Amino acid sequence: MTQITATEGVADLLDVLGRLDLPVTSSREGVPVADGMADLLIHIDGEDQPIVVEVKRFPSPAGVRQLVTRYRGNPAHHVLVADRLTSMDKEMLEQAGWGYLDRRGHIRLWLDRVRVDTRVDPLVEVSRRSPLDTGTGQAVAVCLLAAPGPLTVRGIAKETGVAVSSVSTALAGLRAEVLVRESSTEPVGPELFWALAGRWGVRERLVSLTQMPRPGDAGRTSQLGLGLDTIEKSPGWALRGDVAAAMWGAPLPLQGDAPPDFFVPDDRTLRIAKQLYGEAPANAAAPRPSPSLRCVMS
Repeated sequence: MTQITATEGVADLLDVLGRLDLPVTSSREGVPVADGMADLLIHIDGEDQPIVVEVKRFPSPAGVRQLVTRYRGNPAHHVLVADRLTSMDKEMLEQAGWGYLDRRGHIRLWLDRVRVDTRVDPLVEVSRRSPLDTGTGQAVAVCLLAAPGPLTVRGIAKETGVAVSSVSTALAGLRAEVLVRESSTEPVGPELFWALAGRWGVRERLVSLTQMPRPGDAGRTSQLGLGLDTIEKSPGWALRGDVAAAMWGAPLPLQGDAPPDFFVPDDRTLRIAKQLYGEAPANAAAPRPSPSLRCVMS
């Protein structure tokens, strides 16, 4: 990968600001100002606001922190130009009063009389097909996000059941999208999580029941796939929502008759439960809240 130079970074920033119709001046040698040299000057209401441009292709959060610390107290405005900036990077820059140009297509400039925060045309090539559009890429991403520590390529292949070569291809694609860090299997978070979540176009069906399965009612519950006998090895019902959170210790104010809400394994289970226990009317005033079942389908 080719390192972006300082000159290229300044040129890109100048080009983007020009497209936004901002009155900017620059020179190849820099622009002299009272406190030294600036890379750009923006003319607003008869005043020149100097901008010092820093260029880092793939800065780490630690690198961004060091950068803003180094220039703390400097009177000039600063802008970081990078091929990609994570949400953590951007948050640190904003808190320090820095602007930035994420060359994937986002500029933020926060000066005394200029406020810019907008999407722009990408300055780096963004792959049209993402590895997250494939089952292999999604499996690799889930594995990386779930892992408590670093993984090897062979370790990922073993966990996912995907060929080593396919794992390597998926990792290369994720690195190209700056969702996995260079020369490692470390996910860039939370970007990888949200990129993966955005690929799951799930549909959800919800059924509210008039009653719930009861212990000892084996004649009916045997048809529902509750999964109580083999909890760790087979799909079953999973308690969700506020009741589940309260059972795990979340400080939620729940009434004693708060209805349970479950995920069920499939649409067939949903239909059988509705037939056996009845479906509560959608808008009827019930004497007590109705338990509900949900089936999520990809």
